[in-house]
Amino acid sequence: MFVALATVAMPAMADVQRRDQEETVWKSIRKAHFGDRAIADGTDVVSLDAPYRAEDPSVVPITITDERAGNSGPAISRLWLVIDNNPVPMSARFDLGPAAASATIATRVRVNSYTYMRVIAETRDDKLYMVKRYVKASGGCSAPIGRDLDKARENLGQMRLRTVRAGESNDKRTQLMIRHPNITGLQMDQLTRLVEPAHFVDAITVRKGDALVFDSTMTFSLSANPSLQFSVKDDTPGDLSAHVQDNEENEFEQTWPAPEAESPQQQETTS
Repeated sequence: MFVALATVAMPAMADVQRRDQEETVWKSIRKAHFGDRAIADGTDVVSLDAPYRAEDPSVVPITITDERAGNSGPAISRLWLVIDNNPVPMSARFDLGPAAASATIATRVRVNSYTYMRVIAETRDDKLYMVKRYVKASGGCSAPIGRDLDKARENLGQMRLRTVRAGESNDKRTQLMIRHPNITGLQMDQLTRLVEPAHFVDAITVRKGDALVFDSTMTFSLSANPSLQFSVKDDTPGDLSAHVQDNEENEFEQTWPAPEAESPQQQETTS
């Protein structure tokens, strides 16, 4: 009986020790990026939805939800996504503009090893808040490219835009999809057996007319063919435009005319 209990307890203890060590990693990240600024519990400000055990570590779906959207409290002006144990933990930053209906962002990321994933939100009164989730996944940043790179490079920077309905709330979001291999520099080409140099999208700016929706910077933590869901104010006039840049200084731009009215054929559903 004692042996059986010990067998069950040992993995649990190891998991606790691993998480304690990762909090030490966070302390270093925190000091480097936020200094001595106070960071409060962000449960009532922002939430992070991520799978506890990811099916595919190179494509882990996450949703950052703005819990203050529509409330009277100071709005979220900036978000940071931190994946503690990724090669570059500070994975993305989003600066929200006046054309953003909320700070809700959904995307897909790579997870390199068991890790805490954190979102730090800064509100317009310069206060910081944090939430975190533990994700069990490994190998996402070194997973084989597994695709025809020549073909991927031919389509580099192509973009699509669509409207999606999210979850039970049926909230409307805009989804931007970008064709880009987002190579991490840690992956082996399955044909040549050589490690490909890093080549990834590192900045995305979206505007509605002259008004900013968001300005963002990111690392190769975003999955191949980056996808972002976000919310745009319906009453902001103008066409929607996206400017995308990668770490090789390639730049891509596209504009979508503002529709006169949204038809049912333009709507798609996502869970």
